[in-house]
Parts: sequence; structure tokens; C-alpha cells
Amino acid sequence: MTSSKPGDDARTEIIHDVDYPLDVPAASGAVTGDTATTAFPAAGATDYSQFAESGGYDVSAPLPFGDGPTTIEPESRADVGPRGTTDLGLFILRVTVGVLLTLRGLQKLFGVFNGPGIDGTAQILTDAGYDQARVLAIGGGAIELVAGVMLVIGLAAPIAAAGLLGLTGLGIAIALTGNEPVPLLGTTTRGLEPSVLYAASLLALLFTGPGRWAVDRRWGWSHRPRFSGLIWLVIVAVIAIVVWYFFNGTNPLTSHTDSAPVTSG
Repeated sequence: MTSSKPGDDARTEIIHDVDYPLDVPAASGAVTGDTATTAFPAAGATDYSQFAESGGYDVSAPLPFGDGPTTIEPESRADVGPRGTTDLGLFILRVTVGVLLTLRGLQKLFGVFNGPGIDGTAQILTDAGYDQARVLAIGGGAIELVAGVMLVIGLAAPIAAAGLLGLTGLGIAIALTGNEPVPLLGTTTRGLEPSVLYAASLLALLFTGPGRWAVDRRWGWSHRPRFSGLIWLVIVAVIAIVVWYFFNGTNPLTSHTDSAPVTSG
């Protein structure tokens, strides 16, 4: 409480002679009733429930301090910032693989870039033991061409990646069942490493999504494929097994008696 005498600008008198009672409950053994006390209650001897009853602090509510929650919910996609250069990396990988496999499709269908063309591809499939080799050559080349373009622009990327992965797997099976030794790391001849790299890249894109730099950027599978990658992988694996079984019938895990399927180089 502060007072100032009228006309006295030189000093201000602070009055301390008023005893302000503390609004605390009476301690055990202290004077009760209307008489206030400035004595603090003994620890553990105070019933604070009267505060809640009188409209004060609600002891049933959690304290604004202390132990925090033991679990933290993940942030929503809208609250998470850009993923750095992840989308750029996915774009580079997607375009590179898509362009190369598109060129492979053009080789098979039209013979460009020193490709075998339909007749040459059909002959390769015939030598590998396939029936209906020409139909399969046209179908395989068309899938590589269309799915490669879809992968480049990021349109229905999980389907495109799965389809190309199935063709790559059939190509590896053809190499393993051939009459010639198949080097893993080729020097003078083509080895298995290009097909293995294609398969690994397509498998990665299948489970990471094409990224935001794609036509599919508005869809969930562009950054979180979740179960779609696994679903399309199973579908394409079943289709590839059916095609191999009905049009070839050999076991890709065994070699011919006169060949060593895989060598170190």
C-alpha cells in the first residue's frame, strides 16, 4: 500500500505497518476460524481439497509440470518439411532407369540402337526354350517401352516399376538357363551385373515411390507406397512365374549339364 501526501513531491512514504494475511489453510494446531495466520502449515498436514471446493486450483487436473508423455505421435505429412534432396535423388534414379529400359524396348521392337528387333528377340526367346516367342517378343518390348516412359514421367510408377522388374527377372532366368557360362561381372561379354542393378533400382523405386517430382505427386504412393509396393511385387512375381511355366517350363535355378550358370568374372 502506497500513499503520497498532497503537495509533497519530495518524498513518497511506503507504509509497511499493514499485516497481509496469507491465504493458506491453517496448520495443524494453529488458530482456526476467521482469524488469518501467516504461519505456513507443516508438510503433509494440509488438506488441499478445500481449494477445489472453493473454486481454487483443481487438484484432480494434472499438474502443468512433471513427467511428460511417454509416447510421441509422429508428425503428419503436412507438418513435415521438405525431405532435402531425397526427391531429387529419386528423380535422377527414376529417369535414368526409365530412359535406359525405354531404349531397350525400342531395340526389341524396332531394332534401333543396334537392337535385335522383333525377329532377333523372338529368336533369343526360341533358343531359351519359349513357345510363342514372337508374341512374347512383341509383348515384352511393348511393356519395356510403355512402362519405361511411365517411369520417366512418374505416372503410375508402382505399376511401371513392377512390370519392368518382372521383365528383368525373366531376363535373368533366361541367362541362367542358357547354354553359355554367365559371368557375374563381365569383361568381354555382358555379365549379370546390369540386370542385377536394374532389378535393385526398380525394387527400390517400388518401395520408396517416385518422389514429388512426378505426375503421381498428388497420390500417396509418390512418397509412401506402404503396402502397394508389396502388393504389386507379389502380382508381378505370380505373372512372371505363370509365363515362365506355361511358355518355357524349365527350372531357372538349374543349369544345363554343359554350362556353368554363373562365374565370378
